[in-house]
Amino acid sequence: MQLVSASGYEALRATNLGKGIVYAGTIKARNWEDDFMPYIANTRVLDELINCGDVITFEKPPQTGAWRPYEKNQELVADQVSSESFCLSICGSAYKRLKFDDEDIRKACDAWADFETSFLEDAWRNLSELWQRNLLTGMSLQVAGTNVGNAAGRYKNINMGSVGNPLALDTTNFIHFVSKTRELLRSAGRWYDGEMFMLVPPEFGTLVLQTVYDKQWCCDPTDGVLFNGLKSSNLHGFKIIETDLVVPSLDDATGKLVYPIIAGWNDAYAFTGEVVNARLIDIPNSFGVAYDMRTVFGGGVIYPEALTKAYVTFSTDGLVTP
Repeated sequence: MQLVSASGYEALRATNLGKGIVYAGTIKARNWEDDFMPYIANTRVLDELINCGDVITFEKPPQTGAWRPYEKNQELVADQVSSESFCLSICGSAYKRLKFDDEDIRKACDAWADFETSFLEDAWRNLSELWQRNLLTGMSLQVAGTNVGNAAGRYKNINMGSVGNPLALDTTNFIHFVSKTRELLRSAGRWYDGEMFMLVPPEFGTLVLQTVYDKQWCCDPTDGVLFNGLKSSNLHGFKIIETDLVVPSLDDATGKLVYPIIAGWNDAYAFTGEVVNARLIDIPNSFGVAYDMRTVFGGGVIYPEALTKAYVTFSTDGLVTP
């Protein structure tokens, strides 16, 4: 499209917006480390995918199995060494168009830089939530079947709750729940110290803050990190990330709100999101300009056995009241 000279466009062409995709890319760069996504997913595998529909073939590291006992003169049995390959694709796409009237541009005047920063930061928050929801939905749908339900695990002896029969968590048993989730992942051979996470709603944090774990949760400078207001701490080896995106649903069988809690290894799921287009254009028949951005995003599970999903309710029994 041929850009037509207009006062609004000429005024903005010299600002950061006029740099197009070069500047749009800095939005992610400035905020990515403060987001929880890199802490729950492998965001490196798909770095080269930048177009909707792109596909990458990924090779899992080979598994060699356990060593066999040896007896004198026995025939040796070989374990085949091979890797498993699978494909991941990017299929999410969305856009944002921001419109600026000439009057607003003139009013901003010397304060334009601060104004620009504020609206782009807000655009990032909305984009981040879009990516987060896509990531969490994908994770939730691709957990290994052995790691969900009331009879989960290798020996079907771990209760992770289910729709219609959720776990009821309170101050007396939530630590047991975290421990059993750890046990489930260890039995699947997918426990990696320092690389595990658990996504929980604020209600979980309320239970923690009412127990002896209160001090460890909120005050340990080596464990506690804030991700844009999302409380994070380590509990039984899990980085506990509190987020409003763990959304409950009403369970008809119990009449209670049931929350899906996902936990696992931060390399179990691959995800990427990028701003791939950005442009500043004059709007015909208008004293204004538009700033367009387009994003592509998506991913998929690499190790489904390294993820778990529990269905829980939260009880207020035993909570300390003011």
